Amino acid sequence: MKTVSAVRPFPAAERRPESLWSKAGLLGLAVVLWTLPAVAAPPPAPGTWVAQGPGPTIFGQVEGIENFEVVGAIHTVAAHPQAAGTIYVGAVNGGVWKTTNATSQNVKWTRLTDGQASNSIGALAFDPTDPGHKTLVAGIGRFSSFAATGGARIGLLKTTDGGDTWTVLDGGGILFNKNIAGVAPRGNTIVIAVNTATPNTIGNIGIWRTTNGGATFTQISNGNGTATGLPGGITNDLVSDPNNPSRLYTSVTFADLVGGQNGIFRSDDTGATWTRVSTPAIDALLISGTTGNVEMAVGQHNNVYAAIVNGGRLAAVVRSGDGGATWTSMGVPLTNEGAPSGAHPGGQGNIHLSIVADPTDANIVYVGGDRQPLFNEPIGGPFSFPNSIGAANFTGRLFRGDATKPAGSQWVHLTNSSSLGAAGGGTASNSSPHADSREMTFDARGDLIETDDGGIYKRTSPRDNTGDWFSLNGDLQTTEIHNVAYDSLSNITFGGTQDTGLPYQFQGVTWDTLLQGDGGDVGVDDFTIPGTSVRYSSNQNLGNFNRTFWDGANNFIGFAFPALTVLGGGANPVRHFYTPIAVNGVDGNRLAISANNSLYESLDRGDTIVEAGPGIRPNGTGTDPVAYGAGGNPNALYVGAGDRVFVRMAAYPAPLVASATFPGNGTALVVTDITMDPSDANSAFVTNQSGVIRSTNAGASWTTLTGNLLALNPSTVRSIALVTGASGDALVVGTQNGVYYATEASGFATWSRLGTALPVVPVYDLDYDAADDVLVVGTMGRGAWHLTGASVVTGGL
Repeated sequence: MKTVSAVRPFPAAERRPESLWSKAGLLGLAVVLWTLPAVAAPPPAPGTWVAQGPGPTIFGQVEGIENFEVVGAIHTVAAHPQAAGTIYVGAVNGGVWKTTNATSQNVKWTRLTDGQASNSIGALAFDPTDPGHKTLVAGIGRFSSFAATGGARIGLLKTTDGGDTWTVLDGGGILFNKNIAGVAPRGNTIVIAVNTATPNTIGNIGIWRTTNGGATFTQISNGNGTATGLPGGITNDLVSDPNNPSRLYTSVTFADLVGGQNGIFRSDDTGATWTRVSTPAIDALLISGTTGNVEMAVGQHNNVYAAIVNGGRLAAVVRSGDGGATWTSMGVPLTNEGAPSGAHPGGQGNIHLSIVADPTDANIVYVGGDRQPLFNEPIGGPFSFPNSIGAANFTGRLFRGDATKPAGSQWVHLTNSSSLGAAGGGTASNSSPHADSREMTFDARGDLIETDDGGIYKRTSPRDNTGDWFSLNGDLQTTEIHNVAYDSLSNITFGGTQDTGLPYQFQGVTWDTLLQGDGGDVGVDDFTIPGTSVRYSSNQNLGNFNRTFWDGANNFIGFAFPALTVLGGGANPVRHFYTPIAVNGVDGNRLAISANNSLYESLDRGDTIVEAGPGIRPNGTGTDPVAYGAGGNPNALYVGAGDRVFVRMAAYPAPLVASATFPGNGTALVVTDITMDPSDANSAFVTNQSGVIRSTNAGASWTTLTGNLLALNPSTVRSIALVTGASGDALVVGTQNGVYYATEASGFATWSRLGTALPVVPVYDLDYDAADDVLVVGTMGRGAWHLTGASVVTGGL
């Protein structure tokens, strides 16, 4: 057994822009000793990508849960109706996974869809007509909180053997580019809900149905509804009556655009025809252009619930006890943080909303929102934690409702303190899952299962306050990493993630948390100080921007918060939510830092900065197109702003100048990444969403290297790296659908998929380390991966 010291320098940080954690509150150090087995894995076969995790990350943004485990966003869940240990989940971009030991302390998961053409899962359901419970259908859809990024929308995946094998169902291509938000499989009849599509027209969205096993699909929701009873429009959810497989429910908004009426609709013939069952009061809440989400749940006693989100916040929960014949309002759950605060303090109800009916009590329902509010947040401060129910972090926001209670007292909190807030609310140990709830269900023994942007969690004894929240994340690897860096001194990987902070590798696939919240761009200088590496990271909006110092054994040494003091009379940076930074490739003391108003340069690790590019707005929406220092020239600087590339080869105050010959100019194709040849600063490679472009003379002229890349269907080209070899280099790009490479021998124009075993997922960032000859990728849904011997695999040696 090997004892590992995991150093966590920042015990907490904000997870939302409105957070007000002070720097003083971030200076404490916590050292936690973990005893983990040191297992030597066999070396991978050449060209094999190897998963690095996180699986899971510890010290994540939960409360009262052992190890504080998080992984990444799980959008949907299906629990086996008879075996409590068997659960299937669909990750936002990480595919379908299965466990058969969910009731144990050490949950183990099996990935089921890595080999499929898309791993962006928007819906997942058992087929109730299969008595063996081995038939499931997954709907492909993009539901990432990171600008809805995702893989190709290819239709449905169906398994009849519990997930061992899958078949793609696309209706002869008609489901391509449709975002599937709900599925109801019934043998050869499958009904789906589509909430958006490309092109996003009424004729491409709504309810669709097949009766021939997916060979063809027919749009059921169309026109004003006279044909089938269901008008055209947006359908955010599709739910089934657990006791009547033929009975389905959905909601429709934007029906008024085609002469129909918005409302809640029921089908009693498996989606062939529909009847509007909502009341005028409910219909008045379904406002086209305002209603962003409607999630529904059906109980075991003909009881139906609908949660309606308007303007990003929960506007109403309505209930019917008779299958939709009559309805009553249950209001909305609230706590008092100085003023009433609802289920969506973050205003993210359009994507973060869950609801489930209690399986035994017809009057109880559970609702999940986005995150906990600070005390005084609804009224403008001064803000503080803990809040009125004892939450001390921006963790999960969940409630239990009881329709038998008087109006105004129907809801209690399902997290945190049992002695604060409404009587009967809370937990035994002040526990709470991660924020941003997505779906809830019940397992076969009555525990509440909830998925969110941190993974999957279980709530025991959900009908009272004697239970607690527990992690079921186990060894799931579904983290969305949008930026990644490799520290060659300690041979570890770290990165910025969607909603699970700034984690770093410390023992195999288990990672630790440096900063919580939404992770920012990262960088590392592992060559300037002998025996010490300097890592740079931040939260959203460059919050808590820091440099930390580490030794070769990955031990934390120290840290500093760079002051970013502007010299020379320049304007202060207007920070991006996601702020690209670049460590100089020649002089590790130098940084380039993007902002929404300019490009800034530091010669002293961020203590002071100068405005090196006034008015230039580097792209910062999930991209980091800044390359800084190469070929013995620390002043070399390339910056992507919009569809243009700016270049500077001399020291500041020499200006950044737009390349007049860059072929992307005027195309509206956003520059996504830039890399320089480390031995020649005049040679730069650029990606701009759909292509690869090179200059060998510092931007004076350019050559397109896209070659056959688009024929391989990479979708968006996100990132680029140059793999250097003794007998030739290779260019590598990360795309929406994996990693591709082209060799110098081919003129960097003949492209092939790189390596094996990497799932087909969006690759947002690449980092190549020549000293270790390792290529690292950050994926939006399957964590980080390594390809060792990268120059050999790509033919450079």
